[in-house]
Amino acid sequence: MTTGLKIRNLARQLVVHSESHGTACIGRASLVQVVQPSSTGGVRTAGYSRHTFASTLPVLWAIDLPVGRRVGIVDTAYSNGVYTIGAYCGGNPGNEGFDQQYPVDIWAFSMITGAHAGRGLLLRNSVGAITHDFGAPNITFPVAAGDLSTMATLPAIGRPVVIGSSPFYDVSYNDREPGYVKEDRRQFVLRDSDGTVAYSSGVMFRSGLMNGNPPAGSTFSD
Repeated sequence: MTTGLKIRNLARQLVVHSESHGTACIGRASLVQVVQPSSTGGVRTAGYSRHTFASTLPVLWAIDLPVGRRVGIVDTAYSNGVYTIGAYCGGNPGNEGFDQQYPVDIWAFSMITGAHAGRGLLLRNSVGAITHDFGAPNITFPVAAGDLSTMATLPAIGRPVVIGSSPFYDVSYNDREPGYVKEDRRQFVLRDSDGTVAYSSGVMFRSGLMNGNPPAGSTFSD
């Protein structure tokens, strides 16, 4: 039987295991472009931003959550050693409710592949590979110092982030003006293991299709 180190927090949740890889920040994605909402052929489409990051390692994304913005990762792709990330960072919606887009910071984290420093605490798995380097900055285990005989309190997070990309989108359809404007809205949602919503940024994607002539009293214009 393999013997290794396991560390649990006060809630008995496993936070470190010698057989599972830790993570470290390996850089920040480069902003390529910010695309504002547009209208083509009567279809109004939400905006987005595009980012790139070069790496041969598997990556976990951490996206900044600026105050007053709706934020999420739209999609990711990988080709020839370069990740392409689509992001949404919106606010100040116009008359039709489409957010103006803003740049947003996206940080890349990956598995630890070697020692960060010449000394410090390292964990190796059963085949001898380094899985945790506690001298490297990481997001899966808080680094703290102090008197271990008393309860320690971590300081408040000054720059909140959401880790990874959400597999959940709440989609709703609405006839704003039946026969003329129909829109669909997609909401970025993170859920706990029991299915309850843990974080929601609000409406991320919003598109509307206009057909024919506007009804009397319509407030919409293309």
